[in-house]
Amino acid sequence: MEKNFVFAPASVGRDLRKEGERLAQLTKRKGELAELAFILKAASLGLIVSKPYGDSFLYDLIVESDGGLRKIQVKSSFHSKGPGHSVSLAREKDKDRLTPWYAEGDIDFLAVYVVPHDAWYIVPVQAIKGLKSLRLYPIPPKKKNGGRYEIYREAWHLISAPLATTAPALDRNPPPGGS
Repeated sequence: MEKNFVFAPASVGRDLRKEGERLAQLTKRKGELAELAFILKAASLGLIVSKPYGDSFLYDLIVESDGGLRKIQVKSSFHSKGPGHSVSLAREKDKDRLTPWYAEGDIDFLAVYVVPHDAWYIVPVQAIKGLKSLRLYPIPPKKKNGGRYEIYREAWHLISAPLATTAPALDRNPPPGGS
């Protein structure tokens, strides 16, 4: 006698959870491969790269250059939907809102590897301030305003540049009666 298999809600939920876990593992694996690609590329350029213990930081790697340490968050895009490659920069704060994830102090650079084009984008954190996503166009789009991040393509020199010294902020409101 042949048994018919009926998908009960519990088994469907279990199957979806398994698929979600498989996709999460695949996503994590892609991220790990992108980190390895970054390490190889940076080391080939003479940069010293370190990996912090664990994965609970907002940055993935640390690069030492010119006596300073830079915190690097590595992202990757393995395929695109449409003319460009999207990278998420947001986290879910609640069900209806996404909040920008990276801010100055959290990371120094975002390094995005667009795998199909073997292209790296080395983007300073100041350039992504407040953004929830980033769209990169390794193949120039037909629109004029499309490749605003192309200036950061293969911009490894930004990571190896000397650390900027910050001057104290000037007091623009002198005390009353002062000059």
